[in-house]
Amino acid sequence: MSTHNVAQAIRRHAQSQPDAVALRFPAKGYRTEAPTWDAWTYAELDHHSDAYARGFQAQGIHTGDRCLMLIKPGLDFFAVVFGLFKLGAVPVVLDPGMGMKALLRCIETNAPRVVIAESPVHAIRTFVRRPFAAAEVFVTRGTRWFWGGANLKACHQPADEPFEMVLREATDDAAILFTSGSTGAAKGVASKQAMFAAQVDALREMFDFQPGQIDVQCFAAFAIFDLCLGMTSVLPSMDLSKPATARPEDILAAVHAHDADVCFASPVVWQNVSRHALATGAKLPSVKTLLTVGAPIPAYLHRRFQQILPDGAQVWTPYGATEGLPISYIGTDEILGGTWDRTAQGHGTCVGRIAPLAEVAIVPVTDDAMPDWADVTPITEPGVVGEIVVKGPQVSPEYKDAPEANRTGKIRDGDGFRHRMGDLGYLDAEGRLWFCGRKKHRLETAEGMLPAVPVEGVFNEHPDVFRTALVGVGERGAEVPVLCVEMEPGKEWSEAVEQALVELGAGTPHEGIVQRFLHHPAFPVDARHNSKIRREDLKEWADGQCADLLRRAS
Repeated sequence: MSTHNVAQAIRRHAQSQPDAVALRFPAKGYRTEAPTWDAWTYAELDHHSDAYARGFQAQGIHTGDRCLMLIKPGLDFFAVVFGLFKLGAVPVVLDPGMGMKALLRCIETNAPRVVIAESPVHAIRTFVRRPFAAAEVFVTRGTRWFWGGANLKACHQPADEPFEMVLREATDDAAILFTSGSTGAAKGVASKQAMFAAQVDALREMFDFQPGQIDVQCFAAFAIFDLCLGMTSVLPSMDLSKPATARPEDILAAVHAHDADVCFASPVVWQNVSRHALATGAKLPSVKTLLTVGAPIPAYLHRRFQQILPDGAQVWTPYGATEGLPISYIGTDEILGGTWDRTAQGHGTCVGRIAPLAEVAIVPVTDDAMPDWADVTPITEPGVVGEIVVKGPQVSPEYKDAPEANRTGKIRDGDGFRHRMGDLGYLDAEGRLWFCGRKKHRLETAEGMLPAVPVEGVFNEHPDVFRTALVGVGERGAEVPVLCVEMEPGKEWSEAVEQALVELGAGTPHEGIVQRFLHHPAFPVDARHNSKIRREDLKEWADGQCADLLRRAS
């Protein structure tokens, strides 16, 4: 019997707390000095998403249809998403920041039947037809010119009676969420109906989230979790697709205007907010839980926020990926209480205790496929580095329309699948998970495999260094370790800094490993979080800088 629909949570909250605010979004004419906000209650969100579900149904959108969504976040963005959920259709969410070529490739691979998009997207579609060849239903948000289809406003069809939402099976697709493509081609992750429910349950248990809490949310997709949890999601004034451009003043204004007790943003946002807060004396007295995902954060960021947040508040860094989240989590108390000392000595970054419902195993490192779990011998000895493999109801069983990615990224386990995270790491004697870098970013030197993150942890301790990235120059199997260094804003690279870095490595397991330190003005990063380093680009740059080193090595 079909019993699942992500939008059931909205209907429940609309019935139990109809007047509670679900969403706040900057009003037209918003100014940081005097911020104003538009808001919808849960009753209004339920009503508006019903209206869209009804209108989409009238336009011929069916249960199970893949619906490409390329509209800017706003109140109606979430009404559209939940309207599609109610209809049993499948929103397809891509990150426009991946670039036009990659975006069109993802659209063509996914073959959506429905395109709900801003006017410029439809204009492009009329001239670049091949990626949209499977599309039959077109909905335009904004001015609809010569390309036909419906206008989004016309799809809003309210009625007195609630829309009868379509219930689906636990294994049916709820959405298709594309990865960022920061370490390869972006892939469409099948987010199942039961997967959404498990993620909400795990987040509630991990952080004791309750209806009525207020979250300043700097990542639009994660606002869906806020809404399923019955929280108020406040989207600050920022370009949500470019977190690095967010103004700290606007993030602080959103927190202060609503006395938010939860905040969620990429590491780059918290880097900028913390610098600004310390420089101006700003505090976040209402915040109890500050969350960040996308990349591990350094201890100094935790220490900064100890000066900004009230006593007892923590910065939490859940570990996971689009394919499986949350997998583990760790907060300020545990990081500054001991794990960072090991990070600074070159043992990797602790990403914490295993999340509810998740199961983690470590397997030997290989680029070959692992077809069946029965043929895999996991590493059981604590502290031994391997590839992280995860299982649980919050883990997606498949990529859509990507057989090669499924072959190399999934392991059949009875009736289900385990997911290979593509990350290196290990479990310690306490059962905590440690992250040692992406498998794809490991160095293959003449002495063997060298994970990047444990080495970087040593040199990131320099107070004037913002971040480092270990890359291998030269041929695979004989790569020479080179450390790229980005300085804190306002700090200068010098021979004295380089000598201090050499001294930091002394006495650690990685003493003498780095053959050259290279200053880089600003690391290339991913579009989604602006925090994941694009190491392939750095490696290419470092190769060009190290011709003499490679000649000597050969």
